[in-house]
Amino acid sequence: MRTNHVLLLLLTLSFLISCNSNNFEEHQIGDNLIDETSEVVLIDTLTIKTSTVILDSLITSGFKNAILGSYKDEFLGDVKTEYYGVLDYNNGFPKPTKEIDKVTVKVPIEFDSLVFMAYPNKEYFGDTLQVQRLLINRLTEELELPDNEDFFYSHTKFNYAETPLLDSEFFLKPVKQSKYDQVIDSHGKVNEGTNGVIDYYGKYYGDGIYIKMDSEEAISLGKEIVELVNAESDTVTQAYLWHRFIKGIVIRPGDNNTVMWQAPIGENKLRLRLYYHETDYADAGKQKYHDFPVVQGGPNERLSFVNYSSDRASTPQQLDRLIEQENELNSDQTDNLTFIQGGIGLYTKIKIPYIENLKTLGLTGGILRAELQVYPKDDSYDEELFPLPKNNLILYNTMADNKFRSVLPGPNNAALSFAFVSNPQNKDESYFVTDLTSYVNNILVNGQEYEDAILIGFPREAVGNTYDRLIIEDEPNSDFRIRLKVTYVIQR
Repeated sequence: MRTNHVLLLLLTLSFLISCNSNNFEEHQIGDNLIDETSEVVLIDTLTIKTSTVILDSLITSGFKNAILGSYKDEFLGDVKTEYYGVLDYNNGFPKPTKEIDKVTVKVPIEFDSLVFMAYPNKEYFGDTLQVQRLLINRLTEELELPDNEDFFYSHTKFNYAETPLLDSEFFLKPVKQSKYDQVIDSHGKVNEGTNGVIDYYGKYYGDGIYIKMDSEEAISLGKEIVELVNAESDTVTQAYLWHRFIKGIVIRPGDNNTVMWQAPIGENKLRLRLYYHETDYADAGKQKYHDFPVVQGGPNERLSFVNYSSDRASTPQQLDRLIEQENELNSDQTDNLTFIQGGIGLYTKIKIPYIENLKTLGLTGGILRAELQVYPKDDSYDEELFPLPKNNLILYNTMADNKFRSVLPGPNNAALSFAFVSNPQNKDESYFVTDLTSYVNNILVNGQEYEDAILIGFPREAVGNTYDRLIIEDEPNSDFRIRLKVTYVIQR
């Protein structure tokens, strides 16, 4: 079978050479390097077959950022997340004590309010000028990893209460709201002209997202927690009992949200805050609080995860046809475009079926350099709303089943990745490029199987924690198609 393929490839390449000889660039090389019977040619007309692949599953737990929100994409459809998190009890919430006349007494407390707090980082994707809707629901089943699994995946879902604890609108201001000041966050501020700290209550003067939870469900939950504190229940002092009581929360976007954003977890930066006051003694009526942060570390670290969903039914290229990883959509079925998308797990697949036939150009030969270039579709990105990827694009070996075999090694055996070459004068001429010299030389030495191919996308271990995407142009007759530029030395 493979012999037949090789014969076909030889015939194809001979036709390619006869029709494209004008594309070759000849240079006289010093006879101290290559003798006069040698020449150097630049070939950029090798056939490349391209398609788009979707992963069956990708890990979305164990990361240090929560991915929140949704966006609408004319190429990739409506994309949204549901973020599931375990609430820590923050070293317990015991009943407060006071020392009165050298006697320690327990002080009862009363519930004031429950507040959602988050500090987004500066990364976002989409339109922040529109009002966003934020919903938080209490889970009705415990977050438990499946048997023999160590992580949750992008398709995982858990049941939650129908009525939300919070349903509120807000404006996302990622830069301003990312500012964190521990003193202000803890409701203290420096008194002007002194080094002392004074307490203040009521309005919150810090940055970040700060939304009071006024629903009956939130008020009922807050009062129930306070009742457990007053009753000195083990539920608020024993971790395993607390996690049975508060199984977790899910943070969801509204249907018309326009931006996806990130909030760091850990360092107490994504949490619910319960305000209360004591009812007796010196601090009676003075507002205090207890935080319940989303768990980032410890034994429950992998129980916080993102569920991604994508409605691709209305996309011009009908990307809803991508269902299983073994299937793929050839670029001639998707308007000569291929796609890369984090969170959803789209990868671009390329095959270079006739690369071995470079060996037929002369008696002997060798690769000086082989560069793979891909061009973003010029109207598919925007520096403000939909920027080009900030994450590395990595190359993986694959075959017909589209599974990851191994990364292609680059310098120092690190994963081979793309660099971005910007053209500020003509942005549509900017492109991503990577050095495939070792890959091509290996094929010329060892040959390749008919189904050998390359997957291009975000690092497999991080694709579940990014919303970056890239639309790649592959119009066969365009100057901005995917191309492999090979500089080849021929010995006549």
